[in-house]
Amino acid sequence: MIPTKNSWPVLSLVAIAASSTSACTIETASSTGTSGTSGGAGTSGAGGAGSSGSSGSTGTSGGTGASGSGGSPTGAGALPAGTFLYVRAETADHDHLIARDFATGAERVVTDLRGDGSEGWEIWGHTLSPDRTRIVLASLYGPTKEDNDTHLATRRLWSLATDGTDFRRLTPVFPNDGGGRTNFQISVDAPMFTADGAGILYDFGNWWYEGTSLQGGSFPWRVPAGGGLPEPFPTVLSCTVIEPSVNPATGEILLIHSVCVNSEDQGIFLYPRAGGTSPVKLVDEGYGAGQVRPSLTPASWLGDGSGFVFAGTINIPVDDTTVETGALLVYDMATAMMSPLVLAEPGTYIDSVTIAPDATSLVYCLRHDDVTDLHAIDLTQAEPEDKPITTDGKSCSPAF
Repeated sequence: MIPTKNSWPVLSLVAIAASSTSACTIETASSTGTSGTSGGAGTSGAGGAGSSGSSGSTGTSGGTGASGSGGSPTGAGALPAGTFLYVRAETADHDHLIARDFATGAERVVTDLRGDGSEGWEIWGHTLSPDRTRIVLASLYGPTKEDNDTHLATRRLWSLATDGTDFRRLTPVFPNDGGGRTNFQISVDAPMFTADGAGILYDFGNWWYEGTSLQGGSFPWRVPAGGGLPEPFPTVLSCTVIEPSVNPATGEILLIHSVCVNSEDQGIFLYPRAGGTSPVKLVDEGYGAGQVRPSLTPASWLGDGSGFVFAGTINIPVDDTTVETGALLVYDMATAMMSPLVLAEPGTYIDSVTIAPDATSLVYCLRHDDVTDLHAIDLTQAEPEDKPITTDGKSCSPAF
């Protein structure tokens, strides 16, 4: 059995922020209280780059949002530093974007994505600008006649104010260039602001089936934060390259290499802010005792760029064998050390994670039997505790 309390030496995130290291012990993640339906997590797309069509119309509002309290913003402006965003799945295909104050638990609906007259849509990734005044999300929200005429449901990137108003479309209509391929789809998801706030990186892919085999791949693209024609972000072409995460201090970009021609090229890689074809591998994907497999969700950086946390699975030794378990892991850029921070209990899986820029708090999404809830760790405490903060079974994808 995996022990209920782990004694792995781990790096204190507060210490990393101060460019020093120490050790602490944190309880493993509990599945107690989780129930309901899963939050809207996106699948990774495939294929090379597609061409851009004409732009769609600009929306005005994504729907009603409830006023917050206790530190949650009540209008347009900068989201407070202690407030994070997350996705709550109201139905199987309708999400709400929620803003929640970490300290008080007060929360409000930023958008229900009904401003286009629909019953709402899924959210396949969201990101907050460096100045915390704009949100960008990926959704099927706001289809135009040009979109519908492609006969291909393709998500769009939308920018909005923190009170859920002032929707602005960032990506154009992508033409249906599937050429009769079976189940051809264009994937647009996982948006992430660049460090200067001037651009949005996102996953763009083409994928389809040949018989029962999934074909294609996905690569990062970039679009101006004010909207415009997207362009490919240079990366290696021998892997699917997804889930950008931007170092706020340097502008460098973490990307996950998955489904590579050579399995040794899989893992988490650091790219220059302008991209390139010679990234630095920081986290290898491997099997066996102590080896890690990163989840296909974005990492979360400390504000000073000294380290990041990410979700994955790790193989830990138990008796005469190894057991693969879900984990939160932390990577220290100064020492190139990686350590487990939280180990999930058997039967649970850590889906995604975010850490406050000042390393005072951490929130992650725990999945159990395809339901999800948020857990929080207050890192200012002498003995940090891992506590569930939602019990609806449908909350996930947190991001400060």
